[in-house]
Amino acid sequence: MTRSDVRGRLPRAPEVTEWEQPSGPRPADRSQYVRGQNFVVSHTPLLSGEAVVEAGVPDEHIVLLTQEGVRLTVSGPGGQGVLDEPGLVIVPPGDSSVVADRDCAVLRVFSVFASSVLERADNAARYESPDPAVAPLRRWTPAAMPSVPAVHRMSEVPEDPARLGRIFRTAHLMVNWFPRQVGPRDPERLSPHVHEDFEQGSVTLAGDFVHHFRTPWTPRLSEWREDAHTRCHSPSVAVIPPGVIHTTRAVGAGDHDLVDVFAPPRADFLGQGWVLNADDYPADPGQQAQQGSDA
Repeated sequence: MTRSDVRGRLPRAPEVTEWEQPSGPRPADRSQYVRGQNFVVSHTPLLSGEAVVEAGVPDEHIVLLTQEGVRLTVSGPGGQGVLDEPGLVIVPPGDSSVVADRDCAVLRVFSVFASSVLERADNAARYESPDPAVAPLRRWTPAAMPSVPAVHRMSEVPEDPARLGRIFRTAHLMVNWFPRQVGPRDPERLSPHVHEDFEQGSVTLAGDFVHHFRTPWTPRLSEWREDAHTRCHSPSVAVIPPGVIHTTRAVGAGDHDLVDVFAPPRADFLGQGWVLNADDYPADPGQQAQQGSDA
């Protein structure tokens, strides 16, 4: 199917999932998974001393911690990375484990190539038929793949009003972790936008949010949808298909944490120089990246 064929089709509807407080004796029992076509996100409540383990992941994945006062040890094939404050760890391919010294919750992000993780997604049935509007994720192995988990602390990221969020990448993934918002977002300063050929995963980890969705009209009146204004409590994830106009608004008092997920990495963010660890991934002529705008 060509890109012009896709433009004439009704986009898939967005999907918003609130993660309930799970129960179970092991971290694996309490882990919850939601996928997009090219990525999987997992939210896991961890008790002190527990390990959440993955075996044989074929490419890098990301572990993210938002809580203060927690020491998180992430082990990979070549060594360990330790987070003792909010931040993220990029985990090399292979076996891995995540252990916390206090009760906390971790977010993990995998690519579609992690087939064993993909199978656990609660919404797996949604992708039994792939969305033709989503460009496929192509495998790329950097020439110098790190063997030790790479630790990125948010306190070490300088504030820059000219940069959108705090963006990190792997060979196949990209996350944009926005600075913590205290209180509601100004409703007169929203940023509705649309992506042509990739999904966006918007993960909320603290606070309440409203996702605003608008589906452009097709020539068929029977397909027109009302605008949707979906309120959600954290933790949650919204998977937003290509072609759907969207913006997200923090509502209510208190802290709000929001992380956007993309696969593959976005060419526009790379081109703007916004990707904080871009130097770890020298440009490869065979790498596919997405185009889009959040302006």
